[in-house]
Amino acid sequence: MKLNTKISPIALALATTIASTNVTLAEEQVKQKENKALLDLEKIVVTGSTGRGVTKLESSVSITTLNEEQLAREMPLGTADLLEVIPGFWVEDSGGETNNNVAPRGLRGGEGFRYIGVQEDGLPVVYDGVWVDFYQRQDITIQTMEAVRGGTSGLLTTNGPAALVNFITKKPDDINEGALKLSATDYGMYRAEGFYSGPISDDWKMLIGGFYRQSDGVRDTQFTADRGGQLRVNLVRDLDRGQLTISAKHLDDHTTFFVPIPLQDQSNPKGIPGFDPQSDTMIGNGQRKLKYLKQDGSYKTRDLKDGQHTIHSTLGAHLELDLTDNLYLDAAARYSKFENDMYILLNFDNSTLVEAQSRLLADDAKALVEQFANQGATSAKLRYVDTQQLVEDPSTLNGNGLVTTSYPLFSRYEADQFVSKLSLTYENDRHSLTAGWLYAFVDADDLPVDKWESFFLTDVSNNARLLDIVAVDDENNVIGQLTDNGSTGYAPGWGQATAYGESSSHSLFVNEQYQATENLRLDAGIRIEWLDLDSTASGTMFALPVNGAFDEYGQDIDNNLANNYTDAPSNEFYKKSLSETETAWTVGFNYKFNDNVSTFGRYADAFEMPRLLSHGQTIHAGESANFNDVVNLTFSELGVRYASQDFGTSITLFNTKFKDLTERNFTGADGTVANQTIDTVTKGIEYEVSWRPTSNINVEVAGVVQRPEMEGFTGNFSSWEGNQVKRTPKIQLRVTPTYYFDNGNAYLTVHHIGDRFSDGQNQFELPAYTTFDAGVNYAFSDNVNLHVKATNLTDEIGLTEGNPRAINDEQAGYEYYYARPILGRTLTASVTINF
Repeated sequence: MKLNTKISPIALALATTIASTNVTLAEEQVKQKENKALLDLEKIVVTGSTGRGVTKLESSVSITTLNEEQLAREMPLGTADLLEVIPGFWVEDSGGETNNNVAPRGLRGGEGFRYIGVQEDGLPVVYDGVWVDFYQRQDITIQTMEAVRGGTSGLLTTNGPAALVNFITKKPDDINEGALKLSATDYGMYRAEGFYSGPISDDWKMLIGGFYRQSDGVRDTQFTADRGGQLRVNLVRDLDRGQLTISAKHLDDHTTFFVPIPLQDQSNPKGIPGFDPQSDTMIGNGQRKLKYLKQDGSYKTRDLKDGQHTIHSTLGAHLELDLTDNLYLDAAARYSKFENDMYILLNFDNSTLVEAQSRLLADDAKALVEQFANQGATSAKLRYVDTQQLVEDPSTLNGNGLVTTSYPLFSRYEADQFVSKLSLTYENDRHSLTAGWLYAFVDADDLPVDKWESFFLTDVSNNARLLDIVAVDDENNVIGQLTDNGSTGYAPGWGQATAYGESSSHSLFVNEQYQATENLRLDAGIRIEWLDLDSTASGTMFALPVNGAFDEYGQDIDNNLANNYTDAPSNEFYKKSLSETETAWTVGFNYKFNDNVSTFGRYADAFEMPRLLSHGQTIHAGESANFNDVVNLTFSELGVRYASQDFGTSITLFNTKFKDLTERNFTGADGTVANQTIDTVTKGIEYEVSWRPTSNINVEVAGVVQRPEMEGFTGNFSSWEGNQVKRTPKIQLRVTPTYYFDNGNAYLTVHHIGDRFSDGQNQFELPAYTTFDAGVNYAFSDNVNLHVKATNLTDEIGLTEGNPRAINDEQAGYEYYYARPILGRTLTASVTINF
């Protein structure tokens, strides 16, 4: 992919317009850095601890923090992209801005944000953690991110047994201040974000901020792929012995989801003729408005430009109050309204990438010609839906001669959620004892049931076009059709099920932090959760005749075989209720040798509760469905931290076991699966290093070396025992050297990902890859800063996943295959004006 340089004049115009006198800001930055230890080990953390005033050095959990400057330097495409900085997290962020995957400490890829409790200001964004990156977005109003790996995550939040990530928003101060940040990219993304804060009366202070952006998409979709924004308001009142914060947020946004693309050469992935793997996508105007047949004979149309449409509103309050000199109250609550309409295009297994000529010789195409032979049909041909033009030579189609089948997926989630936390903490010189209550209630009017309403035939090209298979006579007159506007059939589409339900969760927790000696801190805690789930789901009635499709003699009235049958909602509903009680507990210690060195350790037993949306996702007429099972997690860790003004490190040995995971193995286009309940065991070492060899150079290193293995396979899958966890690397390494000069800094980030396997069989290897990013921050004045960053400079084709919809024993060995590579080279420039 060639680098698009249209950003350069944009950035230059912005910079020269607002530039003023140069100052030596880097000297001030260096002085500040020289006065504090590296890795911010003296920083007081609020995540993963119930006591006040605990620093990272004194903490008994593995924790990574990003301050405002570090958040700005990442320029993340989305929430998942940002979390790449956390050691032990495997991030698959190749799907675009949202709907990505983050796996903690050896869990397989492709699980969304499962087992990670994502919070904003200490409260869960989504109770069960599913699709959280739709609702948690990054902008200039985020002050800090704190991420706990393991540790107390299973104790202090719900459904976060493996990790807890807390985004802490800016709070207004007693002075008026604000910032405006303007960004643009070489792929047509324009973004504005900002905030303004200050006192609004003698008692109250206010911050208002957010973002708006629109984008053509990192992969060109031929339409505005991403558009929308977010507005946030924080009101703060200082009390005599505490503080009250009232917050509100509204998000209305559309994003596009990028799925695997066709590639060749599994050992050394490369594009196929006519398709650029760095910038192309099969999504485009050719499939933008697909038609779906209803039983009454009419069609409905969905617009792919709507993409993943998220509307999210919140209203919350947080009270921090010192009741006495030793007793303080922390009470927080938030109401959230979720709406998400997800409309995306997916591919089938690798066997659907076929030569166009072979597709015309398939059994259904032959049967089409035979059926209409008495009307003069002599052969089957491909015809473009948009132009009605026949394809004369299928072998030269788009330079690769291939066709494929895809399916659009639609689901809707609409729910109201209320979450709250109430805790009392007693502290003295030796003890910090906290008792608390967590509550979460979800009322879902629509649960996301996957609707596969049809299957469509397309060519294999950038912005693919729909194809029909038609029967023609010797003069190329169309006699009959196997497909309808590209649809190979509207039944079975698994597309009409619906579901709704409620969940109610109560948790009681106690945590004690005990200063046993001047150097030794011990802590232990327990949480008991009671969960009630109630869900109702309908099925689908398959292959019903379409009104008007046949005449009184049962003959097809239009010689179109694809528009005769469709699916319809079932009138039968299936109810399911479940009550679960689970207990999480943990013990840990921290021994502080001096102000520079400490060691810590922990053992934890935690859990993930069943999810409300799991009932009904696979339900069909005449069948019932169950909620997913409880997943248990145990882990142990032992770490050491050291920091001085020139060198800092945190190294952690860990052993993590996920128990009773369901390993799903897709068996083909009919949707049936063969499941195994297994465990995964991962032993590894996480590390963070920061080194300042000179006053102008800083080098940061982070990563993990681990051995993720699967256990517990039986029967036909017993040969998988001990295989590497699917889509999970053994090695990750991130190195970022930064050079500080008079008016800013320049940095390079090298990110290496070890090899993985797309399938549980460990047959389809996803090769290791290395990417290079580089950026420059330049200060024109005290108040104006320019940031330019290039990502994936070498245009590496690194695969984050193979084909998750392919049967395990049919992933490897294909000449052409589906896989999802990382995004190609991009260039982003932003100007920030502080006032």
